[in-house]
Amino acid sequence: MRLLRVDEDEYLSVVFLADRHTMQSPTQALLALTTVWEDEGDLDPVHYQELIESPEPRGFRAAPAAVHAVHANVTLGNMGFAEFAAAASAQPDQVLRPI
Repeated sequence: MRLLRVDEDEYLSVVFLADRHTMQSPTQALLALTTVWEDEGDLDPVHYQELIESPEPRGFRAAPAAVHAVHANVTLGNMGFAEFAAAASAQPDQVLRPI
């Protein structure tokens, strides 16, 4: 999935979408998607192979109360998108909740 309008904003690093799953879920967890795509053209062959074998996560579910923390920390560079995705995937329902 590519969000064309998002590509125009160089400062936007994460977006939150309310999809069918959000509306039907009791937690109403939003889909968090990264807008940052690594340019694979300039990578050395070893790093490129690592990227192929274990790509960075592109999305995860976040409870509405966790959205602000994700946005603020990713934007400021305090935490990476992958760190939040890992925290979400560690939860039984794979939904990130406020820390």
